[in-house]
Amino acid sequence: MNPPSPSLQHGFTLIELMVVIVIISILASLIVLNIDGVDQRKAMQARELLMLDLKKINREANDQARIYALELQPATDVAAFKYQLTEYKPSSSDPNSRVQVIERNKWQAVTEFKPRTLPEHVSFIVQAQDHQYQNANNADLLGSQVPQLIWLGNGEVKPVSIQMYYEQKPIGAPINIDYLGKISDAE
Repeated sequence: MNPPSPSLQHGFTLIELMVVIVIISILASLIVLNIDGVDQRKAMQARELLMLDLKKINREANDQARIYALELQPATDVAAFKYQLTEYKPSSSDPNSRVQVIERNKWQAVTEFKPRTLPEHVSFIVQAQDHQYQNANNADLLGSQVPQLIWLGNGEVKPVSIQMYYEQKPIGAPINIDYLGKISDAE
């Protein structure tokens, strides 16, 4: 029997293998980019949800004349970034007694506002802006140990700038809240 001629042998040439490898690597890079894009879209959706929450909290603080604050719970190795609404309740007194009861924890969670959990690798930073309060003297609301974002219940807000992040990279323009509670972003 004669050995098969070289033209009858089947197999892949080096060029064909290289083309297949290039095509597979292009498809893999598109998949990786698309996954990252989905996560960035989730970060943008979380940003929009935060803006809606801020507007709702501002309305409720003004309508109900309550003092609200946004409490942040930074991400850890096992938990995602969360935020929730707290209310300032300085003291309560018994009308039949001359003794005023002072509570230890003046900031209490608002049960009607469920804590929000941001998508993985998404967080935000609240930076206080300078503002002079002429008639304010309550250290519980204006001191250095208070939440950075507070709705004072009288139509005023401690002005802040909020920057959203995905994997420590800024997402969108900063969200600015002025002392009258107006919420704006540069987008």
